[in-house]
Formats: sequence, C-alpha cells, structure tokens
Amino acid sequence: MRTAVLLSAFAIAGLAGAQVFQSGLEDWTGATPDGWVGSKTNLDAANITQVTENVHGGASAVRLENADSGHKRFTTQTLTVTNGINYTITFWVRGSGNVRTGLFDGRPGTSAGYAPYGSYYAATSTWTMVTQTVAAANDTTGAEFILSVQSTAAPDHLVIDDVNISEAGALQPSSIYDIQFTVDPNGDSPLNGQTVLTGGIVTADLPAANAGYFIQAGTGPWTGVYVFDADHSPAIGDSVTFSASVTEYFGITELTGITNYTTVSTGNAIAPYVVATGDVSLEPLESVLVKVMNAACTEIPGGANFGKYKVNDGSGDAVIGKVIYTTVPDPLLGTTYNVTGVNYYSFSEYNIQPRMASDVEIASGIAEAGVLATVQVGPNPATEQLTVNLGQAANTNVSYTFTDLQGRTLQSGVFAGERGMLNVADIATGMYRLTLRSNKLVNSIAVQVAR
Repeated sequence: MRTAVLLSAFAIAGLAGAQVFQSGLEDWTGATPDGWVGSKTNLDAANITQVTENVHGGASAVRLENADSGHKRFTTQTLTVTNGINYTITFWVRGSGNVRTGLFDGRPGTSAGYAPYGSYYAATSTWTMVTQTVAAANDTTGAEFILSVQSTAAPDHLVIDDVNISEAGALQPSSIYDIQFTVDPNGDSPLNGQTVLTGGIVTADLPAANAGYFIQAGTGPWTGVYVFDADHSPAIGDSVTFSASVTEYFGITELTGITNYTTVSTGNAIAPYVVATGDVSLEPLESVLVKVMNAACTEIPGGANFGKYKVNDGSGDAVIGKVIYTTVPDPLLGTTYNVTGVNYYSFSEYNIQPRMASDVEIASGIAEAGVLATVQVGPNPATEQLTVNLGQAANTNVSYTFTDLQGRTLQSGVFAGERGMLNVADIATGMYRLTLRSNKLVNSIAVQVAR
C-alpha cells in the first residue's frame, strides 16, 4: 500500500480507473451511513455519527471517534475484488487523529484474511485529500475496504467525507534492486508502503518460528531483501516469486503480507559478494549475502556483546552475529577467518549472520589468498578523491576498473606504484565497484560515493 499523499497527479489518475465504490456520506438509514458498517467494523456504533457542519461536499459527512492508540475499523459493505488488482482509496479528512486504509478479502494464510495496512495519516483542522492503494490477494464478492482510525481527539475527532474506491490496474513486477535502491539518508525504500510483485533466490532463513527468510537477485549492492513470512518455509536455493507489501521496520526494509507465492525452481546458487569488513555497515549491502576474507578476530563472544564477535581485515570491524548459526568452536582472538553470511540489520547495527558451520572457516593466510587481499581504499564513503593503498601488491602493475551497479566502466587503468588515486568528484552519489587484477588474482571492493 502506498503511504498517504496529498492531492497529486497520481491521486487524480487513480480516480480514472473503474469505480468500485463511491460515498459522499449523504444517505443515512437511521444512525448508519448507507454502504458502510460492514461485518468487519469494530468501531462502536455510538462513535459513528453524522456531521452536517463544515463538511467537504454535499450536506453531511461522518465523524469517527476512537481515542485509544489501538486501531478500530470502519468498513464498507461487501464488494467484489480481483486477485492481483490494485485498488485506490481516496477520501477527504479533517480533525485530530490518525487514519489509514486496509482491505479484508479473505486471503489465505496467517493474516486472518486482511491485507497489510497503509501508513497512518495524521489529520489536521484543514480538509485534506488522502490517497492510498491496496492490492487484493483473493477473488471474492465478500471484500470490505477499511478506514482504520486511532488516537482521535475532541472536539472533531476524525471527520471523513467523499470516499472513492477505484481499480488502479494489475500489479507490476518490481526487482529487488527497485525495492532496495534509495538515495534517502534514512535508507527507506522508494516503494515503502506499496504492494509489489517480486522474487529471488533464497539465501538464508531465520530459525525462529514464523520469522521468514532472505531472497536475492544477482550479486552485489541492493540485491538482497528480508521477507517476513509466517506461511512459507522455503529452502536455501529455492527460486520464489510472490506479491508483498514493502515496509520499513526498525531500520530494515522488509517484505510482508506474502500472497501468490510460487516456487519456480530449487537448488539454485548465489555467490556471496566479497566485501571489506569496514564496508559491512553500508546501506546498499543490507540483506545481501556477503563474504569477508582474511579478517582477524578482534573481539570474542561474551559479556555485553550477546554472543557476537568482531573481525577486521584492516578496513574496520565487522560484527558477526549468531541469529542463524553460532560459531562452533568459539573464535579465537587474533585468528584469521573467512566469514560468509547475510548482512542483517538488527538492534541498530549491521551483523553478518553465518548460516551454517561451513560459512566460518579459518583463512589460510594472506600469501595464499593473494597480495590483493592487502589492498585498502579510503575514504569510503568518498567525496572528492579515493586513495588506493596497494599494500603487498605495490609495484606489481595492478590493473583496475571502476564500474557502476549496471556494470558500466567509468574509469580504468593501471596502478604501478605504492598507491593510486581515483577522482570521484564528478561521479553521482551511490554505490560503485572497484575491481583490481594482478596476474591471476582478482579483488573487488565496494565503494560508496557521497556528497
């Protein structure tokens, strides 16, 4: 569902679809507005009242009262909806309190038949047009559209008028990259609040009951996302597609309200994206399957770190979590490890979460991994210039390519000394990839450009 917006070209376009329901709240039978108070309404009848002053259009509107922080539903009578179709709900509101939209369509699963709700809109004393979109996930003649209200306050509480519901068209596919790529400093998805069709290969699952799993499409930044799903238990390597709502939950982008779930194939592989330990906290790597190499343990489990530990390849610490797998035996201070896992954001920090014992291995050492493992870049994020310190690869004619996330080469050349410089002053903000090659060795480093 799309978050509340004011009157816009999108909102106007939403009215152009086939109309499903229209109510000016003009007609009442006794104390009940016609077309409303469906079976899923749980707002007390005494808190649904007719208003005839300062209405938006016509002669009357409806006042909804619910001072509690827990929401109450005010629903339409039953209507017909079609699986996979978006419906635009537009209404006018004034007063004091929060309102959002939803849909009951009897969809299967643990949602009890309800679609995920949209975001709350905080009403003001001025009439404002609000538009949200909800997707149906079941063919039914028994659907009820919902106005969900909370925290209303006297004297006006929430006054609603001129409600229109229309078809907005079929859901269109969205890639994980579309869902995750953002320039918002908060890291919020540009599709936050929308319903999408998407899919990917399962890279990890959370062991807690009904906790969900991670999917990924491709390798690299912005390619992974967490799926909160209590109804399906895919295996790592399953390629799955589904419809879902995009939400932000305590700093992590996640997909919820899973419907139309399909397993396309099984046994697929996703290669982990090799990153520096100091890059793990970068937003583009959220929920991506990553790998850090030749990283020495700098902090062991115990005490206040809740069983987590830290490793460092010289670029900064990376936290290794234990949500999925607890490293056995415990890591040893100073021992060098290669660690694979999904980059999971929890408790205000990114943690690499190994999935199994084979995801944590003792590294054979820098010599076997290649001299390119000693290369360090900084600052990262970079603003004007990126310095590449070649370490043990100095004076070995290291070739490089600097590419964007679409694989387009922006710069290339050869570093022949102890360090090299890349000018990034004219490059747009975002994630890039610096790939270094020396003889048969390759090292790829994620680079963020910021302003």
